[in-house]
Parts: sequence; structure tokens; C-alpha cells
Amino acid sequence: RLSMNEDLILTQQVLWLGGAPCSGKSSVARQLAEQYDLTVYHCDDAYGDHTERCNSSDHPTMYAIARMTWDDIWMHPVDVLVARELAFYREEFDFILDDLRAFATAKPILVEGCALLPALVAPLLTLPQQAIWVVPTPMFQRMHYARRPFIQDILAQCSNPAQAWDNWMQRDEQFAVHVAANATAHDLAVTWVDGRRTTFSPLSFSPPSSRKFPGVSST
Repeated sequence: RLSMNEDLILTQQVLWLGGAPCSGKSSVARQLAEQYDLTVYHCDDAYGDHTERCNSSDHPTMYAIARMTWDDIWMHPVDVLVARELAFYREEFDFILDDLRAFATAKPILVEGCALLPALVAPLLTLPQQAIWVVPTPMFQRMHYARRPFIQDILAQCSNPAQAWDNWMQRDEQFAVHVAANATAHDLAVTWVDGRRTTFSPLSFSPPSSRKFPGVSST
């Protein structure tokens, strides 16, 4: 059974935009916020605060990763990297919910980020239409990651930049597949982004069943 605080989150009409890195989630969130007057919560913006507040007992993965070097993060087998990423997001989700409970806004809240694993979000939904996951194809992901200037700064700090890059990309490719499969298993909407879409709306991200975000008009 949901707690009173979680019931409050539902009554505030929270919308969830999850997915994998480099799929355009932040850009979509900004467009939807402007078009439909939503308050946006970007999970990435809260990352620093969450890692500062975590502790080794309750959040062992978060605590460890926040103190790793880039070699510690990227120079491991890909299956280890994927498992660690999933564990990190599972530990972080309670921090995200606490942040949302503290929001004081009459507007619907659009929560955006990779930390929104479908299995964690699904129990909070009144309707499946409140959530969608956006994942990039491998080609789209690698193309757009390569354009981000901070990537090279990180790789330069790794003992084997080429291997770190490949591990990083493979991790995120496998994470995307996991997220898509998990969302589908919960009968939640998934859209794969391959670069051919140039405009985004709730409907353009909806599967053929025409799922929409509640409270967002298609007109």
C-alpha cells in the first residue's frame, strides 16, 4: 500500500520521462514544460546533492561511485558497469521521491532522468499514460555522445581512453535495452530515438495505442 506521502505525489499529477542517456530527454522535457506549463524536475540536477547526502550503510553503491576515479568507474567488464548503474538508480530513487514531496507547486510536475527505472515508477502511477521512456539506438547514442565536450575530458583521465569509451558506450547500450524491456514488461510506453524525429510532443512519443500524458491536450 502507498504511504500518504506517495498518495500526495499522485494527486499532484506527476509525469515521468525516463530513458537512457543521450536520447534527448532533457530537450523534450524543456519543450513540454514550455508548451504545457509544467514544472520540471531534472534528476541530473539533483545528482550532486544526492551523492552528498548518501551514506555507506543505506546507499553503498552511490557512496562508492561518488568516490571513484574515472578508471574505477569505466575500466571494468560491461556487465559489472550495468549492474552498478542499476543499483545506483535504485538507491537514488528514494532521494528523488523526497525531493518531489517537498515541491510546492500547483502545476503538474514532469520528472526527467535516467534514474527513473520503470519498475520503480510503475507502482506510483494512477494511469500508465503518466509515464514514458525514451531510449536511443546505439548509432544515435554514440553519435551524440561524441559531440559532448566533457566526454574527452573524462576519457583523458582514464589509463586506456579507447577501452573506457567502448565500455561506456556498451554499458549505456545495454542499459537502454534493459530499460525498454522493463517498461514493456510493465505495459508502459517506450520510444526508440534514431535521429529521424525532429519535433517532439506527447503524441509523437506515444505508441499506436495513443497513450498520452494525462492533463496534456493534443490540440
